[in-house]
Amino acid sequence: MPLGSAMPVPASKILPLVALLSGGLFLPACSSAPDHPVLDLAGDIPRNYQARFTYDAPTLDGKLDDRAWMHIPWTANFVHLEGSGTTRPRLQSRAKMMWDRQFLYVGVWMIEPNLESKPVSSLGFDGLSLFVTRDGERIDYHMVTLEPGGRMLENHVRTEEPTSLPNHATRVLGEVGLSGTMDTPGDADRGWWAEFAIPWSAVDLPKFSTIPEAGSTIRVQLARRDGAWSPHYQHDLHTPRMWGKVKLVK
Repeated sequence: MPLGSAMPVPASKILPLVALLSGGLFLPACSSAPDHPVLDLAGDIPRNYQARFTYDAPTLDGKLDDRAWMHIPWTANFVHLEGSGTTRPRLQSRAKMMWDRQFLYVGVWMIEPNLESKPVSSLGFDGLSLFVTRDGERIDYHMVTLEPGGRMLENHVRTEEPTSLPNHATRVLGEVGLSGTMDTPGDADRGWWAEFAIPWSAVDLPKFSTIPEAGSTIRVQLARRDGAWSPHYQHDLHTPRMWGKVKLVK
């Protein structure tokens, strides 16, 4: 009913709406999936996305509620990592991206009914991995792994030899936001947000000097345990030519 309507609205309809809104502006971000997993794969593969230029840098706090994020479109829901037409990821996720002269900004919403903090190198890790590179033909990319507790691991990979960056040399900024309680078995959590600011120096842009130009395209991949933004059709994520194509636009 319109808010200005004189007709009373039953409390049974008001309370669920209040509960939903109080949980956070971006909780409904992962919309209902199509009727069959094969439809998840409709459209361009690798995925395509247009990242808009922003004049308002967001406050990096893991909430994605800054004005700068408000009109930035979401990507399609993550799909099965190996491009399965019969299976979806266990938990749904979605992302959005924008940029300015200093950073590529990436925000991700991930459904997670049981928030747990685990080391990013652990066998049970079910956090988020972010990959970014200048193009899909070179083994030269930046990788960041983040878990709901806020622990982050950063690597730069060249010719298949990863180089770990010590904490004091970390170049990517990352924060998390929670909709739920960490490490509390038995309660119903909703999920978590990840928000990144990736400096252009981490993307290795020699052709663009230190700042990319509008119209340039970079490659980005976002992945959880069994799902990814752009399907790989194999379990190996370290194949930049299969990552999504992100065009920087103004």
